[in-house]
Amino acid sequence: MLYEYALISVVIGCGYWGWFFLRRGPGGTPTFGMMQLAAATLSGLGLLGARYEQPELGVAGAIGLGAGVCLLVVGPLVRGLARRFAAAERLGIAARLLDVAEMLAPGSGVAEEKALLGAMKEIRDGRVEQAVEALTAAKDQAPAEARVAIDERIAMLYLAAYRWDEAIRHAEAHLFGAAPPVTDGAESSATSLREALGVAPPVWVELIGAYGRTGDLDRAGRMLIRLEEVCAHREDAALWIHRARLMFLALAGRPDSVQTLLASRNGKHMSPAARTYWIAVAHDHRGDRAAAATAYEKARGRSRGRPRELIEQALAKLSAAARGEDRRAVVLSPTTQATVERIEAAPPPATVKVARPRGPWATVALTASVIAVAAVIALALGPSSDPGVLVRAGAMVRGRIEAGEWWRVISCVFVHVGMLHLIVNGVGLYILGRVAEELYEGTHVVAIFGCAGVAGGLASYLASPVGVSAGASGAIFGLLGALFVELTVHRDRYRAAWKRGLWGGLVVVTVGQAAVGFLYPVIDQWAHGAGLAGGALAGALLSPHARWARAGRYLGHAIALAFAGLAIAAAVLVVRTSVADSYLRDEEVKVHTIGAVAITAPARWVADTELHDPDKLIIFTIESHGLEKWPGNPEQTDLAAFATRRAKDRGFERFAPAPAPIADVPAPWVVQELEASIQDQMDYRQRYTLIIAARRFGDTTISVLVYVPASIGREIAPLLSRVIGSAGPT
Repeated sequence: MLYEYALISVVIGCGYWGWFFLRRGPGGTPTFGMMQLAAATLSGLGLLGARYEQPELGVAGAIGLGAGVCLLVVGPLVRGLARRFAAAERLGIAARLLDVAEMLAPGSGVAEEKALLGAMKEIRDGRVEQAVEALTAAKDQAPAEARVAIDERIAMLYLAAYRWDEAIRHAEAHLFGAAPPVTDGAESSATSLREALGVAPPVWVELIGAYGRTGDLDRAGRMLIRLEEVCAHREDAALWIHRARLMFLALAGRPDSVQTLLASRNGKHMSPAARTYWIAVAHDHRGDRAAAATAYEKARGRSRGRPRELIEQALAKLSAAARGEDRRAVVLSPTTQATVERIEAAPPPATVKVARPRGPWATVALTASVIAVAAVIALALGPSSDPGVLVRAGAMVRGRIEAGEWWRVISCVFVHVGMLHLIVNGVGLYILGRVAEELYEGTHVVAIFGCAGVAGGLASYLASPVGVSAGASGAIFGLLGALFVELTVHRDRYRAAWKRGLWGGLVVVTVGQAAVGFLYPVIDQWAHGAGLAGGALAGALLSPHARWARAGRYLGHAIALAFAGLAIAAAVLVVRTSVADSYLRDEEVKVHTIGAVAITAPARWVADTELHDPDKLIIFTIESHGLEKWPGNPEQTDLAAFATRRAKDRGFERFAPAPAPIADVPAPWVVQELEASIQDQMDYRQRYTLIIAARRFGDTTISVLVYVPASIGREIAPLLSRVIGSAGPT
């Protein structure tokens, strides 16, 4: 099943994304789309070969599966890893990883990232001419409203390369006095500041530092005063005020004032390396070489890349000054001195509110809980593919819920059937949860997961033909439903998501999961459907863009807390309720009739051609034999051979004598026990205990063959023995 599941995933994933890239080509080329379609086609042929036992198609399937894994999984993972190394300024490693990603997924847009990485290398090495030339050429072809933005980008390139003089010359030639670019729609706070300054606030602030580093503190002071005037009474400009004051006071050699700025809450958004660096700059420009060197060394130990190179340059200048070369404290002009005193006397800027995006804590917590439950089951109970282990672990078992174990509707969400089920659901939960947490609050993701999971569990209990079911599939489908609703109803707010095909991708995932469910009837489609509907409803109620968003926020918190409480209560009840507690509690019993045999068993059990519990975990095959079929006494018959023949007809194999018999049926019943195994629909091999009992009633012999999972047989042996001993002629 694992191989077929992988082939289906490649067919669906590569089929959709191949067509998507072939039509739109975002971030890639038509070649990339054609390669994905080819992988989908080959995987489809392999799937047909597996279904209709055509081994010659297996080669095509293997090639398609390998290509699909490279295109859909390995290539993007390597590409993402390269981005992380690039962000950490490990550009050499990032370049090599991008080479690997391009080899695994050619035409996927890696070439553009390699070009961007090359530009980062140029900036790191202080060579920005090529980027400036390209931007200048683009500026000549750009509309008038875009030219200022291009000039700002050129200035920032020079500033990022620490080429202060060139940044100043470019700004004076192209930015100061230019009309700011016009933006569409509502004006943001950044746009308003840009209109007032004539330049984007980040560029203006960094130019203050550039003037200060080149010795023109008078000009830097005038720009700072202008910024102060424009940003007066604007809390949204606190970040720019703080950085501009910090740079100006540090370059003016005022370490005490810099310490004050950094010690306040406004300095909390800066890294320790940045805070130490600006203290070093202040000591340096004040002329305190020892304090500056100490602070620079400390900052260097916390830095890498271009910032580290800047610190090393400063240390080299300090070393030259120590050898007697010119290195004196900065001398402030009266104008600059007045500006310094004015800034130091001004009230501190408003607290800098820097958005620190919280990680997907809800997704991580839910995924971790699922993995933790699987680990506990494996260590304490055994393989979770075993039906008996699933019963003990809190899976959805209809007969047990009818007997009052309501908590299984909740606990079943965290239990999974085998490693494949856990991996598929764990990966799906993590990926979809992260997407959902970008649209909803973390607590709302928990609430949606809970609503969908419980809806799926209830639907499985009420309608599903599957006897035992478990897994977070219903809850994951609920996240899909919530995303569908949010992206569809509030489409105008998610233009970027639509452009990158997110909605279509979610459709493909849903259709793919449904297709797998139809191919494998053992998969609980009722839980999937109910989870999808429950998640869609919860997503609509908890949407951050609904008219009732404020009330929805409180509702989401309440649902999340309620689900967490119920999950904890369910976990406690699962731990406290043994299999013996489930099956041996006092239950109503009745006499069931199968052919010419009457047998007493729990009233909820079903008697048709066999006697079994509502979930077909425990099966009694009961037969009545006349003298012509069973001429001898049971004790003279090889009951094990009789049981083996019957069990082989059901698909059992690998028979062996039971090492420790569990049944205790009084004479004149004759009992023998075997162990055997059977391969289930998920390709897991299940161990069963087979109990064969026989007894003569006059001219009739009654045989009772019991099939029970080996993992629970011993715990419910009293029940099995009692039912066997009650069998007799009608």
